[in-house]
Amino acid sequence: MISYTFHRRVLLMAGCFAVALGLAACNEHDSNGDKSAQNSGQSNSAPVDTSSPTQNGSGSNGATNNDSGADSGSSDAGSTTPSTPSTPDGGGGSTNPSQPDTPTEPTTPSEPTTPSQPGDDDSSNDDAPAEPERSLMVSGYVMKGTLKNALVAAFPVVAKGAANDADYQNPAALTLTNSDGSYELVIKNPVAGGYLIEATSNESTRMTCDATAGCGLNASGQGTSFGDVMSLSEGFVLDSYLPLPTADKAVLNISALTHLAVALSHKSSKGLTSVSWSKAKTDLAKSLGIQAGLIDKRPVDLVAISNSDAAGADVGIEYMRASVVNAAFAGLAQRQGMSIAKVMGDAVKSYTDSGELPPSDFNTQALVTMNVLFNEASAISTDLEAMTGNKSVQSLLSQISQQSSDFAKRAALGDSTPVKISIQPTSASVYVSESVTLNVSATGTDPIRYQWRKNGVNLPNATQSSLALKGLTLSSSGNYDVVVSNDVSSVTSNRASLKVSSKPVRKVKIAWHIPTTRENGDGLAKAELKGFRIYHRAPDENYEKVIQISNPSQTSIELSDLPAGYNTFAVTAVDVNGLESDSSKTLSKTFK
Repeated sequence: MISYTFHRRVLLMAGCFAVALGLAACNEHDSNGDKSAQNSGQSNSAPVDTSSPTQNGSGSNGATNNDSGADSGSSDAGSTTPSTPSTPDGGGGSTNPSQPDTPTEPTTPSEPTTPSQPGDDDSSNDDAPAEPERSLMVSGYVMKGTLKNALVAAFPVVAKGAANDADYQNPAALTLTNSDGSYELVIKNPVAGGYLIEATSNESTRMTCDATAGCGLNASGQGTSFGDVMSLSEGFVLDSYLPLPTADKAVLNISALTHLAVALSHKSSKGLTSVSWSKAKTDLAKSLGIQAGLIDKRPVDLVAISNSDAAGADVGIEYMRASVVNAAFAGLAQRQGMSIAKVMGDAVKSYTDSGELPPSDFNTQALVTMNVLFNEASAISTDLEAMTGNKSVQSLLSQISQQSSDFAKRAALGDSTPVKISIQPTSASVYVSESVTLNVSATGTDPIRYQWRKNGVNLPNATQSSLALKGLTLSSSGNYDVVVSNDVSSVTSNRASLKVSSKPVRKVKIAWHIPTTRENGDGLAKAELKGFRIYHRAPDENYEKVIQISNPSQTSIELSDLPAGYNTFAVTAVDVNGLESDSSKTLSKTFK
């Protein structure tokens, strides 16, 4: 047998470093840092309506909603050094205050003083620094139909015995709504208890009727029709609550839904607090089968939808349903031949007394029950569907009409079961161009509806219990959840994080010197060499792949697309007689 000495003189020839006297490799890679993007909402502002003779001062509206999402990607890197090798580290019931000539502002009590002694100077210390004044700007919309020239007042919430309630005698700020229902209040030195923000009618207040059957009696006792600009009877009031924000601006919309949530908050033993307010919105949403986050969102202008094919084209079904329910209270006033104020007062009494509306009008004197309210919501949806020419909006309204009708029937029968998520969607990490499917499972009274979201934004046509995502890109990364609902309730799943990374480039470059002596010390001519062999063992494999190199002058090779995990490499030389040298020292590398 002819043998020769390989001398194990192999030189690392890699992009990141070089090591002599050893078989070596370097894992080259691309690195993609995390990326993030923010989608900012629109800011609506409306000019102040200064034409009203009943309001001192003026106001404007601004409201901004921000949503964000993040994209991310990553890749693997590594290096390997062989031959002498080493392994590298791989309410209702509120009174309407009379409007003062000038709004009363809270005052700061003076510091206590030390009684003066005989001969002391009685003058005060004028050099003491004044406390900085803080201003809080509150803006939003008043919508029971669009309300123009409604009086909006901010009443500080203070402790009254064991419970918190509004100080109706001392409004902190007053203004009138503009023609689009927008308002703006500036509150000086806001108090810790927050504010009850209340909209009331006066002789100049006008509301655009948003119920397709009409909105009951106006201030003159006359009937109204859809789209009419009507006066409101005495006693009309809508409330909302603003816990004290940390920022100097806040958005607060006022509607029939926020009015009922205030009534539920009052029912709490501690009265109006941020905790009772949050719970009230959740409980109200559950009782009406809508999302909690939509209770204090500005309702969709249903009159605008009927007048324009473009209006409402991008409104989701949950948002539209909440807006239709808001309008349905006015429709009940029309059906029963009374004012909206009386209908709202009856609904407030039900929520204050029992925490919910009666399911049906059997054995009850209530004007507003679940089945009559949702029958009205169904009728409004059907009417609006016929009025608009937008097919996307028509589809939403058709679904809402059927769902509301089913909800009304079940409420009357009392056999509805709230929806409940039994299996939550799970997070996943995948590479670009791969696919993933997110799943959710829920129980409850059919029909059960699904709406998947990415970073809080509805995904189009993602309305099944599974969400299949194919051909993923780095921008597909984000937080995914699903809103599951039926005609009784609505619940949002846990968030599932999806991380899409660039596929790592796993490759090594192995380089060596051509041996010049045999094992017995004899010289080895280059013409006596036939080539080399590279032995590669992949992870979890009990055999080695052999890569033949037939060029005896070749001194390096690059291996790519290597598998993740523990890989080993070794090199041998082969002479023209087919005799093979001992292998070089084994090189190992673990790839992520």
